[in-house]
Amino acid sequence: MLQTTTMPLSKGSLHSCTFKRIPDETRFHVVDPNVIQKVESSGKYILTYKEPDTTYLNIHELRKEMGSPNLDLCTEEIEEIPYLVSLSDRKIPITFFRIPNKEKQSAIVFIHGGGYIGGSTLVLQNQCRFLAEQSGATVISIDYRLAPEAPFPAAFDDCKDVVKWLVHHADHWNIDPNNLSIAGESAGGALAVSCGLSEVGKYLKLVIPIYGALDVCSASDLDYWDYDLYDVIPEHKKYVITRLNRFRNLNGTLQNLYLNDISDAKNPMASPLYAIDLSNLSNVLMIEAEYDYFRLSNDLFAEHLWNADIPCEVIRYQGMDHGFYDRLGYCEQTKDCILEIAKHIK
Repeated sequence: MLQTTTMPLSKGSLHSCTFKRIPDETRFHVVDPNVIQKVESSGKYILTYKEPDTTYLNIHELRKEMGSPNLDLCTEEIEEIPYLVSLSDRKIPITFFRIPNKEKQSAIVFIHGGGYIGGSTLVLQNQCRFLAEQSGATVISIDYRLAPEAPFPAAFDDCKDVVKWLVHHADHWNIDPNNLSIAGESAGGALAVSCGLSEVGKYLKLVIPIYGALDVCSASDLDYWDYDLYDVIPEHKKYVITRLNRFRNLNGTLQNLYLNDISDAKNPMASPLYAIDLSNLSNVLMIEAEYDYFRLSNDLFAEHLWNADIPCEVIRYQGMDHGFYDRLGYCEQTKDCILEIAKHIK
């Protein structure tokens, strides 16, 4: 696993995070070479913020752009079982990933990202397989309804109802209902936290947001967000600004597509950062990327958890950006992240 050190969570914070170092890098405040290569190969630097305009947005093209190439790292056979959860008013596709012929297993629900408008189990199929292999747990991926066809709270309702269904059907699937966790990346991380905040939180022993999109409000409306809070050496600043603006711009677009009513932007089930009642959360592992647009909201949420005496551990990946979990087999940090999750849910 990657070398680690302990760092303050943020300037002035009394709390710390586990800081996962870039391989073979001795400096701090630097961007990972994978991120630099990605920005340079795109040939496009985004150095200014632009208000979103969805007038001519092609949602199908936007969905095609989501996800990154990744590899299957498994060395054992992993069973994949697609299943359709039938509820009274709808059906929700899910997929089980597990080591076959194993006794009753712990389980982890995994929720894909995609800004609530895209993504699927297929995008993170290799990650789910590798997590099942390394943890020995059953991984359940949810293909929840997407906006704008199904706006908020459809995705949240699907994820919450699948958790409830799993608990009630645990014996049939040879799952230990007392050893159930939930994780997700980006929008999926926010959905995982929202489930933990809801009535199904009592069933979840651990909630794991991976660079969770915990606040869908526009950055221009936020008093906690600022470029200057991301320390970086001068020669790498253009890469950081580009990656921050990529998701700052996109977040405004997604807000318009995901929410029917802009007043829902601070609804805790859409933006968990604004939750007041945290009592259903029992334990949280937050995984961050140093140069992620959502990192500051994740830091703030961690502080809220500690202030409420809820156990919370923060792991931050040095020099990484939003979306690194997609790149299994190409970024060492992705593999390390999955190994960390596996270690925590065993």
